Order: sequence, then structure tokens, then C-alpha cells
Amino acid sequence: MDSVIADLDKSGLYQTPVAVHAVNSTVQASTSPWAPGFDIGIFLGLLSKLLSYITVWRLFVLVLVLGNLKNVPLIWHLRIVNAFRFCLRTQRPKVPVTPAQLFQPIITTTYAPIMEIDFNLHKTNSSYFSDIDIARTHLVCTLFSTGIEQMRGGTAAITGSKRPVFGLPVGGVSCTFKKELKPYEPYELWTRVLSWDEKWIYIVTHFVRKGAIAPRKYTLYPQQNDGERKTGEKTAAVEGNEDVVATALSKCVFKQGRRTIVPELMLQLSGLLPPEPPDRTEAVDHCESKEEKEKEESEWERIERERKRGLKVAATLGAQSQNALEREFTADGEALGRHADGTGFVGVVSTLAQLARLKRDQIL
Repeated sequence: MDSVIADLDKSGLYQTPVAVHAVNSTVQASTSPWAPGFDIGIFLGLLSKLLSYITVWRLFVLVLVLGNLKNVPLIWHLRIVNAFRFCLRTQRPKVPVTPAQLFQPIITTTYAPIMEIDFNLHKTNSSYFSDIDIARTHLVCTLFSTGIEQMRGGTAAITGSKRPVFGLPVGGVSCTFKKELKPYEPYELWTRVLSWDEKWIYIVTHFVRKGAIAPRKYTLYPQQNDGERKTGEKTAAVEGNEDVVATALSKCVFKQGRRTIVPELMLQLSGLLPPEPPDRTEAVDHCESKEEKEKEESEWERIERERKRGLKVAATLGAQSQNALEREFTADGEALGRHADGTGFVGVVSTLAQLARLKRDQIL
């Protein structure tokens, strides 16, 4: 064995372990980024790969998604589920609802992400309606939770009841815009019951700048009553209130399958409407005390007076007004023409081709 090593040593093919260790140390020292002979070009090359075209686009998409979580697919459904949970017994307010709270608003807070901003750099008109859906669901699931439970036969997603599906379809929504909302500006939606008739229930939503106005107190969540609040008396006259940026009116109907549930029944099942006294004299006779009956009558009369007042306001979405608008449909007349709205892959390519004048023939 020694003779073989001696031959390799003479030929230069054999190195002692000490020499090999010295060579490895030299290689490691030359490739260490902290070595004096470090090649800055290698470092810049690695950094260039890290910040490559694909990496920059991935970072851009990540920032875009994080800054617009409100508009990510399925987030609207998640926001609706968040409102649905207030139908559950464990999620309901500890304070039960009463007729005194029938016309009080529920306040929800959100913001205007960049995906909801139009060319004028403010919240686009169409995005208001998705916020109205969420706010309206919060109100209905909070006020009518006990009534919904009775109509569905439970609060679970699948109750096992053979009753038809219960829901609240929307018959119409109108919205008027007064002031603008800037990108990422937070705002509140004050949503409450306005009125109802033999079929429809009318719900009003006010878009209010966040922190500008606060109620005198919170009746369903007393734990939220903390400190002094800015209670603007001008809220009674919205026309002069610069903090109200938009107002919406929704017309909804309670449905169980194909059967219409009158709003008055839902109000009674939810404990929001006292029974109507058949006659003042007869009502007093059936009451334990006259003072108690007068208090009950005054509460019912107050609700009925407010309902009639709100019904006049909601006339714009009433059947008479809607029928008049439908009659304005001019199907038997002439038309200007047809345009594509530019959606889809073909629409986007066609629009860009038209703007770049890559196609001579106009694409409508």
C-alpha cells in the first residue's frame, strides 16, 4: 500500500489530507459573499433574477388583491354569511328586540377600495348596491331573527323541516347620490325599516361618513355605549347634512316558497309589533289596568303613524310608480342601434384594437 501511495505521490496525483483541507478552505473563502474577493457581479445577477419580470408582476398582483379584498370573488358571499349568523341563537344580541326598536337603524362600516373607483376617482355608482345588500341583510337578520326561525323551523343551514324555502327577495332598489367617496375612504351604512304595506317592506339606507355622526345610544348592544358622542341634531333634516353622501330605498317581500308572507305577520312573530286593539273601549275592558292599555295603544298608534308617514316616502317604489315606468318601454318604436359592452376576451381585444387603430372596420 505504501508503495502505491509513493508512486502516486511521485506522479502528483496524491495529496495529503492537510493539503486537501487547505484547498477546500481556499474555495470556500473565494465563494463566501463576505470574502474580500467577492464578485459583486454575481450578487447583482442573483438580485436581478429575484426582481425579475415575473416576480414584479406577482408582487403587483399580491398588493392588488390585498388592497381589494372586498372585491375578491366570493367575498361578497362571505359578507352575506357574516350577516346571516345573527339569525343564530348564539349570535343574537343579549337584549331582545322590542317594538320601540322597530324603526332604529343598524350601522355597518366599510370602505371604498380601488376596484370600486371610477374615472372620476370616487366610488362608482354601481358599487353602492352591493353594500346595500350587505347592510339590508344585517338589519333583517337582526330584527327578524325569531320570526325567521319560526318560518324556517330552525336556525341551522339545513333544518330538516319540510317547509318551503324562506327568503327575502328584493323587488326594487333606488339610490340617489349627493356627495362623493374618495378611494379607501371609510363610511357607514345606517339601515332601518321605513314602512310596509300588505305585501312589501321598505328599507332605507343612508351612506354616512365614518365618525361624523353617532346615535345617542345603542339599544341592542349597551356595551358599545362608551364615552361622549357627536350627536348631530341636523340628522333630522338630511337635506342640510353634508355627512350623508347617498340614500337608498329597497323594496322587499317575505317569501316561503311561492307564498307571500305579509310583513305584519313577520313583525308580530319577531316581537316588533304589538297587537292592534280592536276598539279603544273594548281594549280597555280586556286590560288589567287602563294605564297599561293606554300605553299599549299609544305604542301601536305611534308605530302605525310612522308606518303611514314612511309609506308616503316610499311611494317612488310603489306599484303605481313602477307601472308608470314600465309603460315607458318603447318596444314598438325605432332604435338607435346595438353596441357590445366590451366584456370577455373578445371584447377586450376588440376594444384595444379599435383604440390602437389596428382594425379598419369599426366593431360595434
